[in-house]
Amino acid sequence: MFPKGFKLGGISCGLSAKEGKKDLALFISEKPSAVAAVFTSNIVKAAPVLVDLEILKTSKKISAIIANSGCANACTGKKGIDNTVQTIKTVEQEFGFQKGSVLCASTGVIGEQIKLENLKAGIKTLKNKIGISDLSQDDAVLAIMTTDTRIKRFSREVKIKDGKIIIWGCVKGSGMIHPTLCRDGHNKLHATMLSFILTDANIGSKTLQAILETATCQSFNCTSVDGDTSTNDTVIVLANAASKTQPLSKSDLLKFTQAFNELTLDLAKAMVKDGEGAGKLAEIEVKNAKSKTDAKIIAQTIATSPLVKTALFGADANWGRIIAAAGRAGINFNPDKTDIFIGGIKVFKNGAPIKFDEKAAKKALNKAEIKIILDLHCGLQTSKYYACDFSYDYVKINASYRS
Repeated sequence: MFPKGFKLGGISCGLSAKEGKKDLALFISEKPSAVAAVFTSNIVKAAPVLVDLEILKTSKKISAIIANSGCANACTGKKGIDNTVQTIKTVEQEFGFQKGSVLCASTGVIGEQIKLENLKAGIKTLKNKIGISDLSQDDAVLAIMTTDTRIKRFSREVKIKDGKIIIWGCVKGSGMIHPTLCRDGHNKLHATMLSFILTDANIGSKTLQAILETATCQSFNCTSVDGDTSTNDTVIVLANAASKTQPLSKSDLLKFTQAFNELTLDLAKAMVKDGEGAGKLAEIEVKNAKSKTDAKIIAQTIATSPLVKTALFGADANWGRIIAAAGRAGINFNPDKTDIFIGGIKVFKNGAPIKFDEKAAKKALNKAEIKIILDLHCGLQTSKYYACDFSYDYVKINASYRS
């Protein structure tokens, strides 16, 4: 399924060090779209993030997103900003878009200047390489991937009173994944992740932004591969109303929001599953906390603990690492009331170890998806966080990333 009124594609134009790899993608709306976006809260922001933030201060309708891999265009000074502006200007001129209606995103090695002439030539080539087919969709996603091992894209159909609307989304991200995304690049909410979401729904930017921010809090901002927040993290949503349906009623908006939340969570979990060197997805649930914030902070601390992540890799039901991580999260709770479950097996009760089947626990930890529950028994709030294991391959990949 793909939403009406959009086209996309991807090509190779020599931006990536990997010969022949697709490295330039274009996402186009046939008519200007309502837009919502969130960006990294890292103080060090890539040039495309800085330029996009400026564009969105005044532009409320967007026609295209140009995105590349192979070069992050981060920490590149004034030249990096100028290259981003020139990239956007080239897209506007080649496709006849209005000034301020194109956004840009990049991912790759930090500190290198982008090959602007290659990029400009690639934009011209893309004019004949965009479409709506599965191949066009795959090409666009391949072009934004770096150390990713698989294409990650999903779609949802939402049936409403006067027809149907489609939500389509893709994500890239495998390493340097610990998104802390927010609207204006400041930490008001909690390699790079890039996600582009397209919908033919008739919905305004203000409503779309609110939906995105809420969805981000329970999806992208609840994921971690390695605890490192990128300089380039970007999520952009375009809504072009090409479904020709009426503005969403209250009940239809609820349906849309539910589908949007499901889509973003699918994208977020797929990203963690494809973490660099990862073999397992772990869902960390902290329940019965005093507040949702408390639960999220504890879950995040467990999810980002190198000792917990290596225990996951080794299929070691080492509950001591879990409770120790929770205890240093800076949240006050009573360890003597706390229970821990690993793969459905209770391993810790009321602050003390209990006998459990080690073989069964190891079997549970050898599955591709693992659930860990920390029950605090001190409130009513719950939060989940998604992480992967640390393997030997993670070190190998990142020890030679630039080469």
